[in-house]
Amino acid sequence: MLLVNACTKQQDLTTTQDPNTSAVKDVTTASTSSVSTRIEAEDYTTMSGIEVEDCREGGKDVGYISVGDWMDYTINVNTTGSHTISFRVAGPKSTLQVQKPDGTVLANVTLPGTTSGQVYTTVSSTVQLSAGKQIIRIYANSAAWNFNWWEYSDAAGSIVKPDSTTTNTGQNLTLYSAFESTADFSKWSEEICRPTALTISSEIPARKGKTSARFEFAKSDVTSYNGYVRAEIHQDSPPDAENWYGFSSYLPTDFVKDPMAEKIAQWHEIPDWDLGENWRSPPISLGIQNDRYTLQILWAAAKVNTNDTKDGEKDIDLGPVDKGKWNDFVFHIKFSYKSDGILEIYKNKVKIFSLYGPNSFNDENYPYFKVGIYKWTWNGWASYSPESKRVLYVDEVRIGNSKSNLNEVSPQ
Repeated sequence: MLLVNACTKQQDLTTTQDPNTSAVKDVTTASTSSVSTRIEAEDYTTMSGIEVEDCREGGKDVGYISVGDWMDYTINVNTTGSHTISFRVAGPKSTLQVQKPDGTVLANVTLPGTTSGQVYTTVSSTVQLSAGKQIIRIYANSAAWNFNWWEYSDAAGSIVKPDSTTTNTGQNLTLYSAFESTADFSKWSEEICRPTALTISSEIPARKGKTSARFEFAKSDVTSYNGYVRAEIHQDSPPDAENWYGFSSYLPTDFVKDPMAEKIAQWHEIPDWDLGENWRSPPISLGIQNDRYTLQILWAAAKVNTNDTKDGEKDIDLGPVDKGKWNDFVFHIKFSYKSDGILEIYKNKVKIFSLYGPNSFNDENYPYFKVGIYKWTWNGWASYSPESKRVLYVDEVRIGNSKSNLNEVSPQ
């Protein structure tokens, strides 16, 4: 197992946001009834003619557009039918087309024009899309407009039932933890500072069986254990880029709404120490803030990078938390700092988010899976938090290889 000193701080350096500010970068909202997927203009898979430049709204935009320029984007649509499609654009009145790669026109969109090339507005239209993975082309009929991002609405995926192609044989599982005894903890590396931070518990009904894993972290742990901010368990770095991860989590009914963020699942990077790298924030993480599930995605193509030199960041609102009940999460991930990355997220077998593109750092090792409580905001910002203790239950953890599927890793 990858060993971490349980009573020293692991330097993943997750950014602590000043509670007096509310700025975030590239925020997307999703829910279990509908999904709005935002794609940065510069996150194309292929293009012709355009250039990327700094954007006044933050990050980058696509500019220097000429008539006939185009950008291709890979998306995965849940439902066939009419979808709202929106574009964040600036510059003179213009037109664009939404096309298939063969040139078939799906929609013509008129851009109303703004006062300058960096004063942006959002314009929306509708487009008929078929379900499934596909390439969408944005084609310029006019010149000199700038393009920050686009997004499309989609109904959340329906519940997936087993069939001949998604059977639950278990043959592709690389880990199964039922947490029926402390022996299950031997399959993991622990990051705790006191024995009561991680226990086998029967105080709530388990997701399956009689017991589940109980994680506890208190404000007092930060001062008692030299700034320690976590109660977690983790796996080693996987040997392959693509894997499936399933787990069930339970928030107690007295889980207090807190503006100070925490993470409950992470896919954490491993620095290339020989190149001089240090710990950075996890490229993929599931968190909670203000009683909302949050997803953060970070990526960087440079061989050596820091939190300040990453190429991109996406912060996604996945909807309100559920208290007093088990919720089953499945993450299908293919780690990549290139355009071939995959991130698909299911909650209770309903797809709530998908992203195809970069989702990790250019490191020698793939990110390793962690689950539990990581409350870095209590180290420095604890006075802004109304709570003094966090408790999380986890059960039925399954990890599958690239040949696995939703039903095989879903909590049973």
